Amino acid sequence: MSPRVSVIIITYARPVYVAQCLDHLARLRTAPHEILVVDASPDDRTRVIVERDHPQVRLLRNDLGPGTMPESRQIGFAAATGDIVAFIDDDAFVDEAWLDELVTPYTDSTVHGVGGRAVNGIAGEESEGLGQIGRFLPDGRLTGNFGADPGRLLDVHHMLGANMSFRRSALAAIGGIRGNYPGTCLCEESDISFRVRAAGGRLVYQPRAVVRHVAAPYETGGKRFDRRYLYYSRRNHFVLLARNLGWRDPALRRFALTTVRSQREYVAEAVRRLRHGVPGSGGLASAKARASAPVVLTRAVAELSGLVAGVPAAAVARRRDRADGVGTP
Repeated sequence: MSPRVSVIIITYARPVYVAQCLDHLARLRTAPHEILVVDASPDDRTRVIVERDHPQVRLLRNDLGPGTMPESRQIGFAAATGDIVAFIDDDAFVDEAWLDELVTPYTDSTVHGVGGRAVNGIAGEESEGLGQIGRFLPDGRLTGNFGADPGRLLDVHHMLGANMSFRRSALAAIGGIRGNYPGTCLCEESDISFRVRAAGGRLVYQPRAVVRHVAAPYETGGKRFDRRYLYYSRRNHFVLLARNLGWRDPALRRFALTTVRSQREYVAEAVRRLRHGVPGSGGLASAKARASAPVVLTRAVAELSGLVAGVPAAAVARRRDRADGVGTP
């Protein structure tokens, strides 16, 4: 008997994308057990669309507002009744065979989580990073490469939040999904993955379970890979490592050192612009390049500030985890 799958879509102020996401789910070859939309939007546009066009979908509210994706995931998980809980983003549109392929690895009882491929429309992504999909590196960094297609199942260390699933029992065993990954909410899905693996479960990457990830714009301000993104990428990553590995783990120190050393690239680029402008271009282009040199340095400031902010944030998170009974020993 195939497992019952609860599909959870988390969203914030993207009603048009939610509508498209639900339309694609309606075309699945095998229908899921249930679909839940967890809406943290400040208005009722998403509610109107779901209630009008998809009355069979369960609509849940997250009143905490923007920057609370893990909290939305927990709300969905707490309400889900399926054997498998599958998460997709509101801007991730499933292939017709997505659910059938996603559940196939669960015939192995040691598999507690299955992640799928996210196609971004980037040339060559199917072969990019084939040997480094979803890995946790010794220096504390995480690899992505979730657009790659190795042609077979792979064991991974973490999964992509836009296309991932877990046994409901595995999430219940770790006490559910924990928050405190604010801002752009980076690393919150990796936190789930780390905890499921620490509890003894395998995570696998199923490249045949495909979503088309259109990377919708942020509705909370800012753009992908801007300074806000860089700040929270370092802040949340430090929190992730401290929560799951502890203060004494060498990967935490290596990540901090790697972050500091990586700022050399920004410094080198700023110096290049100051000295040379834009090689082969006219005076105006070179002048603009020189004027932009300080802006490049602000990216280094954002990353270093995020790293520093991660220290007290990790201390607070670990205290709360212990109080809630979901902390690292």
